[in-house]
Amino acid sequence: MTMNEHNEILAALVGQPNSGKSTVFNYLTGLHQTVANYPGVTVTKKSGHYHDGQRRIEVVDLPGTYSLTSYSQEERVTRDFLLLERPEAVVIVVDASNLRRHLYFVFQLLELQIPLVICLNMTDIARRRGISIDVPKLEKTLGVPVVPTNGRTGEGLEELRQQINTVSAKHDHETPPTWKIDYGTLEPLIEEFDAALSQKEPLVQDFPTRWLAVKLLENDREARRIVQHHTHDKDWEPLLESCIKKVDEYEAKSGDSPRKTIASQRNTLAETIEKEIVRRTSVPRRNSDSFDRILCHPLLGLASVAAIMFVVFEFAFNLADGWSWFPWISEEGSFEWNTPLGAVDSVFSVWIPALLDSCFRIPEGDLHSLIYNGIIAGVGGVLTFVPTIFFIFLFMSILEQSGYIARVVVVLDRLMRIFGLHGQSILPMILGGGIVGGCALPAVMATRSMREQRERILTIMVVPIMNCGAKVPVYALLISAFFLSYKGLMLASIILISWAIALIAALILGKLFIRGESSPLIIELPTYQIPGLRDVLFTASLQSWWFVKKAGTIILAVNVFLWVLMYYPRPANPDTEPAAQLAGSYAAQLGRVFEPVSQYAGFDWRDNVALIGGFAAKEVIVSTMATMYGIEEEQEPEEEETKQSVNKMPITEITETMETTETMKTTTGNEQESIREIEKIDTENLDNQGKRLAVRLRTEKNWTPLKAFVLILFVMIYNPCAATCAVIWRETGHIKYMLLAMAYTNGLAVLVAVTVYQVVSLITG
Repeated sequence: MTMNEHNEILAALVGQPNSGKSTVFNYLTGLHQTVANYPGVTVTKKSGHYHDGQRRIEVVDLPGTYSLTSYSQEERVTRDFLLLERPEAVVIVVDASNLRRHLYFVFQLLELQIPLVICLNMTDIARRRGISIDVPKLEKTLGVPVVPTNGRTGEGLEELRQQINTVSAKHDHETPPTWKIDYGTLEPLIEEFDAALSQKEPLVQDFPTRWLAVKLLENDREARRIVQHHTHDKDWEPLLESCIKKVDEYEAKSGDSPRKTIASQRNTLAETIEKEIVRRTSVPRRNSDSFDRILCHPLLGLASVAAIMFVVFEFAFNLADGWSWFPWISEEGSFEWNTPLGAVDSVFSVWIPALLDSCFRIPEGDLHSLIYNGIIAGVGGVLTFVPTIFFIFLFMSILEQSGYIARVVVVLDRLMRIFGLHGQSILPMILGGGIVGGCALPAVMATRSMREQRERILTIMVVPIMNCGAKVPVYALLISAFFLSYKGLMLASIILISWAIALIAALILGKLFIRGESSPLIIELPTYQIPGLRDVLFTASLQSWWFVKKAGTIILAVNVFLWVLMYYPRPANPDTEPAAQLAGSYAAQLGRVFEPVSQYAGFDWRDNVALIGGFAAKEVIVSTMATMYGIEEEQEPEEEETKQSVNKMPITEITETMETTETMKTTTGNEQESIREIEKIDTENLDNQGKRLAVRLRTEKNWTPLKAFVLILFVMIYNPCAATCAVIWRETGHIKYMLLAMAYTNGLAVLVAVTVYQVVSLITG
């Protein structure tokens, strides 16, 4: 029974990278999309649907690939889907401005004898470059429908939908048209192999035998596997041995391999077709060359990456949580301008609790704390990431569609390859906080664009070491208390140390756990173009929604679990101070369990409790330390109850406001003097609670600049936050990679912290 009998059509979308395939997919399916991983691989599977009358068309966006060989996961996934799932229609997206290069892939799909539609995309770029294509002649030459489209504007996409219906209807009642290339001197061998394979009934039923014969001549290992597993007798071994023997004879006679001959014939045919149907009305302008001389230069390119990424992050984080531009209604009912993150935080810290209080009178106690501190605070903690994720992916989508991302990869590939990474690793690492103030969540998600599993997994493993914005409050607290006079040096040290540790970790992980050969960089430098507003907004919205839908439940569960650890057991006296209550909690007991080890890094059980809280989110460390040291936040009546969060603010912005006219003393002195020093810090960036905590740490006997520096290192390295762990699990498709990330970061953090503390203590006496 076919899908069409259920009024359903399965359509596949294929194409080379940078062909505009994702834009076409987004336009066809809209918001009706889901994302998952193919079983056993880390390649992302994206599917969506749309309706045409009573018919439901399911569209699967297959990974971008240049061919149907079996060298990469993307190629294997694409080919297996086309052969095994047997979609009623296959749409190949072709760049109209680079037709000859894309025809090579079209030929391979035609040889599969599948119901094909060619989507001739990027026609606007082709017109700007003076290229015109004789579409009717191309259709006649290839024997399949060709639809000119512009994925950015939607031009031609309704006709594409109609052709999907037409082709799928023919597929139900007619044998797909055969199409073949004349491979010249290889034709006798192809016919001989084809005839032999045609005798195997299971192969004939499942695969085009001429295509399989060509793949055997190309020495394709997956083709050999198909023959072995689909020949239901013992004749497969002599058959393959005969093929290998005849290939060797051909190479000895001609002095060339069949694979090269096949590739040459395909390229020759592509050139012939291009000459017949493509007309150039003007000499194409190469404005990109002048840009690339700067953006791809070994030195100027690096400077360009740093400058552009700095501007992007400044805009992204200021739009999310720096500039008050979002219209909002305050708790008092008055209009005000707020930040998007401040608005989300206000919803969960003010509006929802107020609504619950007005509807339900939940008495103070376990249920009240669970709902308000566990569930509402947990959900709010998840959703406060959304504005940052949205704006980061908005700007990353703009850079990608403009063609700049490919240039970044080329510039940094050689450097990253030394440590087992890839040029494409650099952007996720920058997103994760390589310039300080990023976020590991979109960084891990951004690795989807990486083709090879090894480099992708390695990149995901080291992204959490970068200085995400959630670590910034901890850095700000400790710098203000112990290193205010050296904040510039501390900032540079934090950035350089995180990069050094991440790269060394990648090198070690690649040698011990994630082994394999580094793949060569194969990337096309696309033409520069103006990004489409609709598409970049759609991409940013979809990424944000996927995060909320997929990661939210896991993050919420972890937050509730940590709430249980810090809330129970309850003290007998209900008037017990929060610090004393927390001191008797399961979290405190767990903190004391780790104290025999953590003491060698200078940490006591109170510091351990704060670090346990950081498993949910690193910004929790400051508030937990404040509770453990008996510091409660005081607010004046006129002070806003909802403050702008500093969780994602770049540390440079925070420390720039930490100017002081005197040098912070490095030894414990008079508390009032410390208060006067720390009060010079701008209250907008470190609130009263943070100031008092900084004073308390300065006057605590067991706190020294060395301990503060070691804590910075530990927070930098140790366990990814709950949200990042959830996304690692989802993006890799294996819990083992999440567990590996947790194990190695915690082990490395302990090793670094203990070593630095003990060595410096020994040297200084």
